Amino acid sequence: MGLHSLEFFNLGNTLHVPVSDLVLENLLKVKAKRVMKLPRNGDVLFTHANISLAQREFGYKPMTDLQIGLKKFVRWYEKYYGSGKKSDY
Repeated sequence: MGLHSLEFFNLGNTLHVPVSDLVLENLLKVKAKRVMKLPRNGDVLFTHANISLAQREFGYKPMTDLQIGLKKFVRWYEKYYGSGKKSDY
């Protein structure tokens, strides 16, 4: 390896969450276009984060509920990038 070493920290939550819960169609008030039936071979039904390194190194403890975090993300995204509606252009 070179002179610099990088570490990556997963800052999610340890709860198992259905991947379908991460679809933002309700928060964005749009219908998601489903192009294939899920799960496909190799897809996961649930996801969760392994935060053990962040806990050990920083004392990280997730405190934001997923739905609250997703709402905050959508508000930030729409403020920063616009809502994607024609009135934004």
